[in-house]
Amino acid sequence: MFRTLRGRLLALFFLVALIPSLGLTFAVTQYLAKSLSALQNPETERALGQSLEVIRQGIERLGTDARQHAEVLALDAETIRLFQAKQFAALERFLREEARSRGLDYICLYDVGGEAERRLFGARLGPRITLPTPDRASLVGAREEGGIVSGGEVPRQVSGVVALGASHVILAGYQLDPEVSSEIEALQKNLTMYRRLGIYTSLSQRGLWIFAALWTAILGFVSFALAVAVSRGIAHPVLELRSGMERVTQGDLDHRVAPRGTSEVRYLGSAFNRMVDEIQSSRRSLMKAERLAAWREVARAVAHEIRNPLTPIQFALQRLQEESRRDEGPRAEVVRENADSILREVRSLQEFATAFSSVAQLPEPKLQACDLSALVEDVARLYRGSSPTTFRVETEASVPVAWADPGQVQRVLVNLIKNALDAMRGRGEITLHVRRDDAPGGGVLLEVADTGPGMDPSTLDRAGRPGFTTKSSGSGLGLTLVQRIVEQHGGRFALTSSPGAGTRATVALPSAPDGGAPASPIGAEPRR
Repeated sequence: MFRTLRGRLLALFFLVALIPSLGLTFAVTQYLAKSLSALQNPETERALGQSLEVIRQGIERLGTDARQHAEVLALDAETIRLFQAKQFAALERFLREEARSRGLDYICLYDVGGEAERRLFGARLGPRITLPTPDRASLVGAREEGGIVSGGEVPRQVSGVVALGASHVILAGYQLDPEVSSEIEALQKNLTMYRRLGIYTSLSQRGLWIFAALWTAILGFVSFALAVAVSRGIAHPVLELRSGMERVTQGDLDHRVAPRGTSEVRYLGSAFNRMVDEIQSSRRSLMKAERLAAWREVARAVAHEIRNPLTPIQFALQRLQEESRRDEGPRAEVVRENADSILREVRSLQEFATAFSSVAQLPEPKLQACDLSALVEDVARLYRGSSPTTFRVETEASVPVAWADPGQVQRVLVNLIKNALDAMRGRGEITLHVRRDDAPGGGVLLEVADTGPGMDPSTLDRAGRPGFTTKSSGSGLGLTLVQRIVEQHGGRFALTSSPGAGTRATVALPSAPDGGAPASPIGAEPRR
């Protein structure tokens, strides 16, 4: 067991750290048990509490007796008669004699109808009797509860309070013997001191445990230092293996470790080297597969981007062919319009091929002021009459000028319209809507909505992924290219759809920074 790294370290920590810690814990536990048993005596605290409770019960009985006397006096017919006649001097004499005959120490009449209490009279029935001085809030509360105790924590007077009329109260009660008050105060102090003693005991216990924890930490630190000193030679191969792992993690797959040390560490070193060999081989295979996949995606993207302009070129050639068959001869404006469309798409293909061959990526947008309304109308004109699909263009008034590359925006429109035509199988209605973007920052919104069958949530979630398509033919890169173009413009692209409700594609583009005049669409005459 002691020939292995694990066995030596376990034996060292057991001898240096575990045995002293157990001994210290046992000693502290014994000391705390003796201290607590000597300082804490629940019987003493219980006796003090019971004594204080007996006195408080006596005070409560005095309060009940005082309230009963006050109720009897308030309901006395003579009291009611004198009070209603407002003969307060006669009322004071009557209540004074009645209170003296009942053994009360004082009786008062208060008016609590105003903002502050007002004592109409107060009768002291003994030489050392003092009248209580409650405030209005105390009197109003005592009228509902039946009594009031004056003096705070050390009671001095116990009074019963009863309503007399709507806004007056009678207060009658007893003054406690000063010795009783002193006893209550002494009991409260003793009980408070004894409870503080319990807190001090708890703090002492906590302090002892803190001391034990600190002592254990010191022992642990010393044990760790000794373990490092003893196991330095043993742990060195492990540290070397860890350093090798860090280098491999950082990407150095050519690094290997020299297996040495105990048998377990040598086995780990050999296993580590085999693992790095396997990772290196797997990485080579993965890089080869990634390069192949990248070339495939590039090829599909190129094919898709070249195939898209062929559709408007085909439509333009068909219209030229139909125009050539007219008996009265072809119309010059129709020939010019379709020829411009063909030249525009060919020029777009040339630009794409030039840019792609030079940097193998989509060309950077040439941002300029762009009139989306005119651009949308020109693209819709290419498709009108070429299929049973109805094209409708809706443009709101005061739409700001977009800051975009007209050629790339046209490419976005062609992709979205082609997807809509494929979804509707050539029949239905496509709406091209240009309006102001109400989102923060403003801009222009371009929407392409169709009346096709729509998509379920699962298909909609995958629609923008490269290579995904629901058609039997196609590369599945149309929406991917749309997203990339929109992102290059600093805009947003969103796709909404539901089964039976068609699909709506929304492109948000920033507005021109200076509100300048828009550039003419590609291949079109400047607007006048």
